[in-house]
Amino acid sequence: MSAITSARPQAFQKTRSSLAVAVFTRLPMVALTAILSMIALRYLITPVQSAAAAGISFTSPGGITVARIGFAGFPLGFVALFLTSLFSRHRLLSGLRTELLLLAIVIGVRVLAMALAHSSETAVLLIPEAVLAVLCTFAIRLESNRRKRAQSVY
Repeated sequence: MSAITSARPQAFQKTRSSLAVAVFTRLPMVALTAILSMIALRYLITPVQSAAAAGISFTSPGGITVARIGFAGFPLGFVALFLTSLFSRHRLLSGLRTELLLLAIVIGVRVLAMALAHSSETAVLLIPEAVLAVLCTFAIRLESNRRKRAQSVY
């Protein structure tokens, strides 16, 4: 009886730990999916006003269409990719790697654009982008370790 009762807390602890890892590995992707969804919806519904708030103006209806494609279409494409990755154990790691790559490119382009334009208006956005990149890196490590442990069991 004592062997059974002593095994239960360990099994419960393992389940809680697994749940924490499952939640944490998805957290950066959930955050970026929410951010990209908000950006996409804003530019899809009110492209002129959203662009004006960022200092962008359009000179033709074609420009508005291009903005909807660039500022709404591409983010929605990533939202679809990340949502499929969130709900698939097999795609989770590749989704996290894609997210990290996307964040690295965005950070790199932002730094380059700031240097070329001699502007630091959007420098504050580097902080959440870097935080998401760090969280994503930790999530990749956790998921990779979880997969290695699962393979060693079988």
